[in-house]
Amino acid sequence: MEKMLSVLFMQNQIAQLKAFHKMPVGEACEVTSQIEKEYQEKRKNAKVDFVVLDNDGVEFYRGSLSFGSGAASHVVDHICKTLTGVKMNDQQEARKRIFLERLNEQIPDHLRQSDGLSISRDHILTNIPSSVHHRKWMVGGGIPALLILSATSFSTVATSHNRAEIIQDLQKQVKFEQKITSVYEDALLGEPKGALQKFSSIPNKNLTKEQKNIYTSLLISQKNYKEAVKLQDHHPQTVENMIAQKEDTDALKAFQQLFPTPNGAFDLAYHEQRWEEMVKQSGVEMTEKRYEMKAYSYLKLDKVEEAKKEAAHIRNQELNQKIETYEQIKKELEETKKQVEEENKKDQKDEKKIKSLADQQKKQEEVMKNI
Repeated sequence: MEKMLSVLFMQNQIAQLKAFHKMPVGEACEVTSQIEKEYQEKRKNAKVDFVVLDNDGVEFYRGSLSFGSGAASHVVDHICKTLTGVKMNDQQEARKRIFLERLNEQIPDHLRQSDGLSISRDHILTNIPSSVHHRKWMVGGGIPALLILSATSFSTVATSHNRAEIIQDLQKQVKFEQKITSVYEDALLGEPKGALQKFSSIPNKNLTKEQKNIYTSLLISQKNYKEAVKLQDHHPQTVENMIAQKEDTDALKAFQQLFPTPNGAFDLAYHEQRWEEMVKQSGVEMTEKRYEMKAYSYLKLDKVEEAKKEAAHIRNQELNQKIETYEQIKKELEETKKQVEEENKKDQKDEKKIKSLADQQKKQEEVMKNI
């Protein structure tokens, strides 16, 4: 029986995707499809790193999925479109087709695409050697499938000496992949200290950018900010961005004391609702999220035009709707205040009408406050 594949999502700022939470491919397709639709409707963009694993933790694929771009309808659609564009020899192509077929089998029917994902097993088997042993080796056999996919073809044309070197390098890579898999397992089991201990035994130069980010996230969870900054090539802004995504005010404050940066001052001021100080902060590396935060801060300062200027930098329908609603309620509030003033100037005041207008004014002010 073939092992089922799962998707493990890394640190991210998307509420529907819990970091280090492994989910079946079908569920991952459902969730990512919903997020993609939501982000396109709201004109938002976000990116999340992920890996595809089997139930033994063997890694088959790693990549980054962008939401809101319309490039892919869900995570498997993204993988298919990415691998389709990769040129491979016949043997590699066979392995790729097996991997895609395994993914395709787990896609919910209503999300299944007619873009080449649906591949018959008979068709695949005509493109690979008939050896049962070789078949097992290609499907997995305890070794990362895409690692073999990239290495096997060279051994078929190399000299005996080169083959020996390739096999030795492959064995080293397999050991490294197994160690990384063990780190993932510790993170999934809620054992960050075990994962950190294993990461610390691996030279940083051997880690991918994604693996460094996982390591950094674990260091942040243990409040080891100095090691996190060291790991990210002494760039505190990178670590601060990851902390800001967690929206942990205490962590932001602690990090800002150790590594003060304009980004940190900006993010911390936002979470502490120091709007005036925040919008005046200079030297900030503006992202879509920070443009949204700054626009919202200007609304809290009752500066609608400034909020519009910040919102113009990004595509965020939800933010634009908030600004429009705020502007409309503000106009209605000004009209209500004007009516109250006029009623109070009359010699014969209509107390009932004044009270009604006062209640209306209070409601309008409350709506503006809660936007």
